[in-house]
Amino acid sequence: MIRILGLCLFLFCPILAQSNPWNRLPHVRVLSRKEVSHIVLEARPDHFRVTLLVSERYPYNYKSLSHPFFFRMEDEKKAMELANTMDKYLDSGKSFTITLKGSEISHLLWGEP
Repeated sequence: MIRILGLCLFLFCPILAQSNPWNRLPHVRVLSRKEVSHIVLEARPDHFRVTLLVSERYPYNYKSLSHPFFFRMEDEKKAMELANTMDKYLDSGKSFTITLKGSEISHLLWGEP
């Protein structure tokens, strides 16, 4: 019995460690529809932005803080395509991983690592 329990812990601990947010670097976030409240398109003088308004998870939403994380895009059509793709992906119940450089998203990985 103890061997089976030890084998289960040996097999499943790496899986649990990968989804543990305390083991992630501070500039890596996993986002799902629960954290992303809005996807906003912004026009700047030299580029377009797709901004994700991300809230911290609290039992009650009115206590949470919002953080804007953005993608820098060259043209409006690509920004709109990215916003629609992310919206459909989040609505399907999946999550994605972002790597931040300040408030700018430098890397997007579809799915949780």
